[in-house]
Amino acid sequence: MRATLPIPCHSERRHLSPEWVLALLLLLAPTHLAVGAGLDWVWFEAEPAGAGNESGVSNGRMVWLPPGGKLQAAVRIPGDGTYTLWIRKFWNPQGIRWRLGTTSDWKEVPDLSLTDLQILDGDSSRRIGWAPAGRLDLKAGNHEFQLEVLSGDQHTTAYDCFVLSQSPFVPRGFAHPDELPNPQRPGWFVFQPAADPFIATPIDLRSLNEASAGDGGRIARRADQFIHHRTGMPLRFWGVNVGMDRVRIDREEAGRFARSLAKRGVNLVRIHGPIYATEGPDFGRVDMRRNRQVQRLVAALKQEGIYTALSIYFPLWVKFDASTPAFAGYQGGHPFALLYFHEEFQRIYRQWWISLLQTPDPESGHALRDEPAVAFLEMINEDSTLFWTFNPDRGAKGNLPDAQRETLERRFADWTRRHYPNFSLDQIRSQVWTNTTSPQDNLAEGRLGFRGLYDIAHRRTRRDQDTVSFLADLMIAFHRSTYDFLRIELGYPGLIYCSNWKTASPTYLDPVDKQANLIGDFLDRHGYFEGIHEGNNATWNIEPGQSYDDRSALLLRGENGLPKAPDNPLFDIEYDRRPSMVSEVNWSLPNRFRADMIPLGSAYGGLLGTDAIVWFVAQSTEWDSVPGKFSTQTPVVAGQFPAAALIFRQGLIQAAPESVRVSMSMDDLRALKGLPLQLSQNLDSLRSTGLPAGVTPTDPASLDPLALLAGPVRVDWVDQKPPPTRIADLSTAIRHDEKRVTSLTGELEWDYGLGLVTLRSPLAQGYTGFLAAAGSRQLPDVSMESSMEYGSMLLVPLDRLPLSESRSMLLQVASEEEPFGWKTEPTTGKRRITSRGSAPLLVREFSGLVRWNSPSLRARWKATPLDFNGVIAGAAFEASSEIRLRPNIPYYWLRASP
Repeated sequence: MRATLPIPCHSERRHLSPEWVLALLLLLAPTHLAVGAGLDWVWFEAEPAGAGNESGVSNGRMVWLPPGGKLQAAVRIPGDGTYTLWIRKFWNPQGIRWRLGTTSDWKEVPDLSLTDLQILDGDSSRRIGWAPAGRLDLKAGNHEFQLEVLSGDQHTTAYDCFVLSQSPFVPRGFAHPDELPNPQRPGWFVFQPAADPFIATPIDLRSLNEASAGDGGRIARRADQFIHHRTGMPLRFWGVNVGMDRVRIDREEAGRFARSLAKRGVNLVRIHGPIYATEGPDFGRVDMRRNRQVQRLVAALKQEGIYTALSIYFPLWVKFDASTPAFAGYQGGHPFALLYFHEEFQRIYRQWWISLLQTPDPESGHALRDEPAVAFLEMINEDSTLFWTFNPDRGAKGNLPDAQRETLERRFADWTRRHYPNFSLDQIRSQVWTNTTSPQDNLAEGRLGFRGLYDIAHRRTRRDQDTVSFLADLMIAFHRSTYDFLRIELGYPGLIYCSNWKTASPTYLDPVDKQANLIGDFLDRHGYFEGIHEGNNATWNIEPGQSYDDRSALLLRGENGLPKAPDNPLFDIEYDRRPSMVSEVNWSLPNRFRADMIPLGSAYGGLLGTDAIVWFVAQSTEWDSVPGKFSTQTPVVAGQFPAAALIFRQGLIQAAPESVRVSMSMDDLRALKGLPLQLSQNLDSLRSTGLPAGVTPTDPASLDPLALLAGPVRVDWVDQKPPPTRIADLSTAIRHDEKRVTSLTGELEWDYGLGLVTLRSPLAQGYTGFLAAAGSRQLPDVSMESSMEYGSMLLVPLDRLPLSESRSMLLQVASEEEPFGWKTEPTTGKRRITSRGSAPLLVREFSGLVRWNSPSLRARWKATPLDFNGVIAGAAFEASSEIRLRPNIPYYWLRASP
């Protein structure tokens, strides 16, 4: 059992007493609320008079700029100051330069990173959003604004409008900064918070992070934990993913973004995107501007105590065709599995790392290789020779063109000869493999073909076992050579991990894939939970015309409503006593049942000993106005980060003793004996398209998968005959007749009949799921009840004391969210989206009651309501016996009276 947390506060000088926090809140809140709308900003249109009409844009018009295009406008600046320019434009890329005044310097902006993306007229190809484009000191008065397309840029795009603002600007479609739409919908309230003032607030968790990431030394591994190598202090990571849209933001925006994340308990960001040309004749050429942007974002995150993981290769980013002759045979396809064996591809891949890690930062002079804030490097994202996308058995219809497939078939034949040195290929196939063949076998040319993964996983013949061993050795060789390249040749001293994908068989192939990934320092994986989502672009977007249905992760039911084994992507198996990270996880939209995601991540991540959870994906500086398929910056997700991050990072739910320990010998592993525990694939809809038609992996399993709700499941590799599987006494933990599982610690209960998870730790209490049906819940120190059909309520200490002794606590509430104007036909069940909706976001009103059970808590409590930025949202009130939730208040700061 791993060492227990909590993790101490790194930057105590930032930690304010409750009295000081309250004083600062009272002092600063009125100033924040009294900012005069329109006093420090100016809005102006992009189009000239008479431009064509366009729905969904400001003033009903916009202007298109081709290569070499220009526009200008007369602007009156309201007062002296430093202004940031925001541009609302179409998503099409275009490099520009701009200035105010005919003699001022031009500001060049080769990249614009859009946020607040809106879809016009339900057409996903017509997206429009806002982007910051730089700052400028201006004097009050009249100025001429000029914008020009950069010389050499060949793109055409459309511009809608502009804002010059001294205060932080919050994009809300074509609403002006002083416009706060207030659509009325019974039972819901409008979510449109102001820009975060970053004043002192009880929900600000910045003090959990180091003053600067790396102050405690690089991140290292000790047994199954991450630690600071200088101090030896263990830590867990609560993180988010970002793509290149966030990498491209300017310095000011990056600083606000990092501050917003740190405030909500984030201490890791996975930067996930290519730094090179991904297709065409320039494939592989490093974009040095992108390198610099990564360095800038790493520096901004470091300043807020946030570490980074770098992920730069994903086969789905890359396309090969006739313009890339070094990779013969591709016709616009993705190079699944190619990097594992193609030497020229590996050479180009290594150049990306050389450029990214060894190029000095022009400001600090340091390269990322030497930056202790860079915690992890990822070799390859979501690829494996054992997943369905590896399908050379399909010949020309597979993902490997003939030229690449034949190369691999020769390597398989060479590998086989080495393993059976006294046999010819014909003898191996006829005698050792008992005439098990592949249509692609060509013994005369020294080639052995590959049987399909479905047959391999289901028949597991001697040939299948050898095939899997070859494919695993292929990955191991790549992982080992890449690890040595990064560690020895490039001198990167941090932690390195291999890949994070799944296989065609959770029982028989997953353990082989995991063993191939043990070349790295720890193991990583991905997982998504989804209901039905079908239709055009459903793998990445939400659009009218698509069909969907909601699904709760708590009920353990499949898409057809029938019972099934747990398929929660947060359930984590520990392999080989290594740390474990989940570097992509989400309950993908559309799905109204998302409020359990964050509480489950914090609670069961703590119970199972997960070391890092990285939510996918952050795409805005603070909040998303209209959620996309994978949005996290919403009330239901990031809105629950404060209490959840405290639970996970401070160990408020204790790690359980193991429920199952399985030992596997290497011989059994390669003989495809299988892991006696089945976990579902947890594929997101994008990657599930790689499964063959009609194939659903359903491997048999001898161990109850509900064991993962009781305590950790651990797998060890041994060289000798493995000891028997050890299973804890789960008779009282797993109660199938009641449809309940209680953790071995007694702190968590999962009622999959009702759809409810309850937290009963001395340090964290609450529940999530179908609250109204649960009635009143008696917890150790409080009781909770709610008329909300579905939601979450959590109570945690802010002073790290058990709730029965705490003098300062946070009560956090969540429900459901939906864009304004969201419409479907019909309104329940499997239904078709007729309107995607728009900003503002609506949140279902909160309701509920919290009563003190513990005699020690029956004191004169004061409750201070806080808004989504943690700013005081009303007068403090007496809460000596109970708290009745208010319809639109997500947080309550509870303080015991002297």
